[in-house]
Amino acid sequence: MPFSSKRDSERERTIMENRYNSITLSTGNVNKKYVLRDIIFATDRVEIDLFAEETNPNEVFQNVCKKLKQMAFEYEADAVINCHFEEKFIVKDSKKYVEIFAYGTVVQFTQTTIG
Repeated sequence: MPFSSKRDSERERTIMENRYNSITLSTGNVNKKYVLRDIIFATDRVEIDLFAEETNPNEVFQNVCKKLKQMAFEYEADAVINCHFEEKFIVKDSKKYVEIFAYGTVVQFTQTTIG
């Protein structure tokens, strides 16, 4: 295996991570030209009391947001727009859960030129 292979794979991993991290999730539209790719859905169930003082709702929804971004990444898309999140609170065997259902539109930004 050539010496540069390890460095190349690290560089490729960094590029992939940067691309993943640059994917936008938005609950509204975006002010960019884009091409619609698909509608995607994600679910998650978290054992937690969402309204407990120590609960950070951003952390509760983090996993379902990661799932949306991962699907957009697999499409090689730039964003998931018009995301909607629905939650349902359930108690099962004396444990509190939040079930989250999320969906949005996967889009690919298009390049525009002036002139």
